[in-house]
Amino acid sequence: MPAIKTSRIGNAEQELCVITPESALNSNKISLLTFLDDNLERIYQDLYKYGGILFRDFDLINQEDFLQITSVFSKHNSFDYKDGNSPRTNLGNNVFTSTEYPKEYNITLHNELSYSSKYPKIISFFCETPAESGGETPVLDGRKFLSKLSSEIVEKFRSHGVRYSRFLSGKKGLGKTWMETFETQDKDQIELFCEKNNIEYSWIGDNLYLCQHGVGILKHPTTSEWVWFNQANQFHPSSLPEDIYKMLKLIHREQPDKYPQFATFGNGEQIPEEYLHEITKTSFESSLSFKWQKGDLLILDNIIMAHGRRAYSGVRKILVTMC
Repeated sequence: MPAIKTSRIGNAEQELCVITPESALNSNKISLLTFLDDNLERIYQDLYKYGGILFRDFDLINQEDFLQITSVFSKHNSFDYKDGNSPRTNLGNNVFTSTEYPKEYNITLHNELSYSSKYPKIISFFCETPAESGGETPVLDGRKFLSKLSSEIVEKFRSHGVRYSRFLSGKKGLGKTWMETFETQDKDQIELFCEKNNIEYSWIGDNLYLCQHGVGILKHPTTSEWVWFNQANQFHPSSLPEDIYKMLKLIHREQPDKYPQFATFGNGEQIPEEYLHEITKTSFESSLSFKWQKGDLLILDNIIMAHGRRAYSGVRKILVTMC
């Protein structure tokens, strides 16, 4: 097999491991699947060290190639997207589109499903079509991010965690319906799922109210490092475009639990909006971005590394799997 080259992009503050063939000219002959099978232990070591690995110039062309590759990581624990809050399409075999959010907006950095008791340990992205401009997937090492925030914010999240709530409509509107969220119209199945996954729920007419408790900071189960691990700023409606947030505040000013999504500290205390703005601003400023190339594969440790999306123009197709 041709030689493999390992390098890094970024700096000491934020960096990614990059693995490429020694000669990209012969990339169509290089099997990433074989390389992963032969070097899986090394891959996990690099993943824990850097939080993410970018594979570039290998033999990945389409969705089938991507699924084959990610099966190396998910063979013992494939991950669906039930209870997921992001609008995305299941393309089959638990391969999804990346979040289908208007291209003119950024998506805040977050750890996937960190509001849930069931979250993926690894998330993989495959670039089938890079955007004409923009569309980067910024990544953020949650271990290093702790030192970027004020100690007051860190301690509040460490002490109280986060309470996430969702008000899911039974009709099309702002956000996903409960049928789309749970991929079923069977209320009994939804209730069973909630009970198994520590989700408080109640039916309000044809609408579903959900409440979940998550940590603010998590100890990594393998490395024992403390990591910023939540998506409070993304759940809070202040992260929405200003005109939409103003409208929602007028509608729900006396009933914040009726917001499509909301977040407080775990003890029910309101999170100051200046905290949330600092988290969003600092995470983007501290993140690492790279320009997608067709065929790129990005694998992230979903506990260590948060991810987001930059606004973009043109057509962009990034596929996602979780395990």
